[in-house]
Amino acid sequence: MTSANRIIDGRDHDPARAVMRGDGGDDAPIILQPEIPAALTFNGKSHAVMMVSPHDLGDFMIGFALSEGIADHVGQINLRDVRKTLQGYVIEADLDEDILDRLEVRQRTLEGRSGCGLCGVQSLDAVAMDKIGTVVPGNMSQDVVLRAIDALPDHQTRNREGGGLLHASAFVDATGVIRIVREDIGRHNALDKVLGAVAREGLDKTGGFILMTSRCSYEIVTKTVQCRVGGLVTLSGPTLTAVNLARQAGLTMICRERRGLFRRFA
Repeated sequence: MTSANRIIDGRDHDPARAVMRGDGGDDAPIILQPEIPAALTFNGKSHAVMMVSPHDLGDFMIGFALSEGIADHVGQINLRDVRKTLQGYVIEADLDEDILDRLEVRQRTLEGRSGCGLCGVQSLDAVAMDKIGTVVPGNMSQDVVLRAIDALPDHQTRNREGGGLLHASAFVDATGVIRIVREDIGRHNALDKVLGAVAREGLDKTGGFILMTSRCSYEIVTKTVQCRVGGLVTLSGPTLTAVNLARQAGLTMICRERRGLFRRFA
């Protein structure tokens, strides 16, 4: 039996110069998305190196600090510099002196891969899933959730340009309007970016929810709860751990079960 799939030869295309053609031909090269190391530095001390998509890095730093429990609010973080180097990016921020001890709890000394939020955490104590906080559950109606899901593709600009390789994370307000969208090669990074943008812009989170194109892992739940958002919707299914944590935290969680069908898990 012969497969209906085909393989085209792309070895003659320079990825660095790839440009999408408008004719949709099979031989049109896609725009490949970079993964760039970004060093996160707090108060002059390196904390983590994460592989990220190189945009909205200020939002990423703020969101990372908040969603990891390093800071409680954006006022405790002074973003000093985002600069490009030969090796990647360096993002520098200063924290209030009274929260510096939290860095030791969440210290990451190894390279953090774009697909894994735990790489480099030094001890299992840092993963303490039984210490998750609580949120006021989101009361999202079906119409509001489905409206946001239908609208999301129009906001995924970089994903369209890059051949569908990037995750998107959006903050949706209580009326179902998408207020902020951030994209990244890593789902955790996309979430950190949107949480950072929400904090920096001072958006009202009451009744709002996070909408993500990815699966729902435990860390997606913990980051959402840490930043006091009461609702989470993902376009792929959840893990058992994610469901249990969402129920424990009071987080309203809706995930795609199969094509076209979503289920409220918590």
